[in-house]
Formats: sequence, C-alpha cells, structure tokens
Amino acid sequence: MENSDSNTANVPSDSLSLSINSTIQSKKSSSDYWLREFIKINQCPQREDALENQLEDLCMVAEKLGLVYASHFIKNYYKYKILK
Repeated sequence: MENSDSNTANVPSDSLSLSINSTIQSKKSSSDYWLREFIKINQCPQREDALENQLEDLCMVAEKLGLVYASHFIKNYYKYKILK
C-alpha cells in the first residue's frame, strides 16, 4: 500500500531552495551586528521574579538590540493571552 502523504511531497524545487537560501544570506548580513553585540553579553544569573516582570524586561532588551518587531509581538501576544 502506497503512502499518499509522502514526506518528500512538499520539498521545494532546487530553484526555490536557492532563492530562499540567498534571501536568508542577505538577511544574515543585516543581523550580524546584532549577533556580535549579543555575544559580548555575559551570562546573567537566573531570575525568579514574576513572568510579567521578565517579559517587560525582555521587551526592553529586544528593543535595545533592534528587535522591535519581536518586542511588539511579545507585548501583544501576552496582552492577548491575559484577556483570553
């Protein structure tokens, strides 16, 4: 019996893979600065304060590192979860 839901059914073609890889490479160069700055940060001790406080600080750090969309996502997702 043949499996109609093959793992290879949705594998992109070589040309599509190459275009995705080149897009990732071009985005990587813009994120290199963030990565270099991130590597400079020493490991901090574990925090055990409230999740709300940690998420607030995480958003501040994300914005400082230029990850504004990630920060906004965290803020909005958390607000959505609280209201639900």
